Amino acid sequence: MSHSLSPNFYRLAQWLIRQTLGRFFTLRVEGLEHLPAKGPAIICPKHQRWEDIPCVGTALPMPMHYIAKVELFRQPVVGELLGAWGGVPVDRQNPRATLSSFRRLLPLLNQRAFIVLFPEGTYVVGRAGPGKHRLIQLLLKLQGQEGLGLLPFVPVGVAYESRAWGYTVHVKLGPPLSAPGPRQAQALTDALMDRIARLSGF
Repeated sequence: MSHSLSPNFYRLAQWLIRQTLGRFFTLRVEGLEHLPAKGPAIICPKHQRWEDIPCVGTALPMPMHYIAKVELFRQPVVGELLGAWGGVPVDRQNPRATLSSFRRLLPLLNQRAFIVLFPEGTYVVGRAGPGKHRLIQLLLKLQGQEGLGLLPFVPVGVAYESRAWGYTVHVKLGPPLSAPGPRQAQALTDALMDRIARLSGF
């Protein structure tokens, strides 16, 4: 995983996605005023299809690193996109490897990076699934290390509206949430999923 992303390369990737997926997906973005002016921050979108990744990546202006299940890194196109965008693989069958990946997040967060984490951990279509608090707990454990302060977690609703040719994708951000430490991980996850559900129109 790269510890930095080239803004120029990232913008090129955004442009390429707009030229390809943009033929089928029209983005409508609301709530950008809730996005912190600078990182670090954890972006927490709804997850219901693989297109969520490029849609969120083009809807938000700044370079972002993605936390995603390791299986996605093995898929053509999606895996290459995640790798190019500084992806952090999560292997649910190998917790030790996941912990190692999360340790590598600390330098990124101290460099004011924006990290994307899908709290559901998998696709849940047409409704908000239960959030998985373990990854959020690991992030909360990083607070206070090497001067890292309180992390803002930004809920993001994602909804797909069918049209004659493709979809209109509604990406809506809500005010950030935070928690003082890992003991509050479950409560924070539940609050995030409640916000994400409402922002997604469920």
